[in-house]
Amino acid sequence: MTDDHENERGASARIAPTARKPAQRRSRLRFETLLDAANRLLAEKETTDVGLYDIAAAAGVPPASVYHLFPTKEAAFAALTERYLAGLSEHILQPVDLSSVQKWQEFVLLEMHRAIEFYNSHPVMLKLLFGANVVRDVRLLDVQNVDRTAGSAYGRMDQYFEMPYVHNPNLKFATVIGIYDGIWMTSYARHGRITEEFARESGLAAVAYCETFLPPALPLRDPRRGGGSAGKASAGVEPA
Repeated sequence: MTDDHENERGASARIAPTARKPAQRRSRLRFETLLDAANRLLAEKETTDVGLYDIAAAAGVPPASVYHLFPTKEAAFAALTERYLAGLSEHILQPVDLSSVQKWQEFVLLEMHRAIEFYNSHPVMLKLLFGANVVRDVRLLDVQNVDRTAGSAYGRMDQYFEMPYVHNPNLKFATVIGIYDGIWMTSYARHGRITEEFARESGLAAVAYCETFLPPALPLRDPRRGGGSAGKASAGVEPA
């Protein structure tokens, strides 16, 4: 009985059948067309009210074409979430203008505001990640994305600041993202977006938490000498 329970628990931690990402150009175009159709539908409906037949009809393709690429509607929503998360990462990781960022607190808030800007520009992404009917596969993808983002946070800051040793930085920066997510989820539930008031509160909470493991001030790196050393950055990273 214990083995059965453990097998079920292990299965619940795995993502269900995923989208079949095609290699051929024509099929890739259809894949993106179907994601666009799912996005249009979710702009008007909840995930519980959208099925694969709806996506096929919205895209103007036979249902068989949808099933070939997406075994379930959850697979389609997960693929759409992956596309959004890739865009979010690209938006956050744009180069930083050091003329506008002199303190590490400003760097943290800059990345936070970039994330909020992207979320609020994509209401369907907000619904997928913060809505009342979050799909399990979407939640698992979000967790994986948090792990990746937190894992690179120390190195991103070390490019611009002389970072000190930080014990278990992955855990600490994952906690920062958790602070954001909790506050933003509340904002979305009340207002359908991340408002300026909730954005400000999330920034205050995140900076206050970061101040438990970072000093009040960090020296800026000389941009003429490049970013931080890989050895020093890795020195701050320990397994959880």
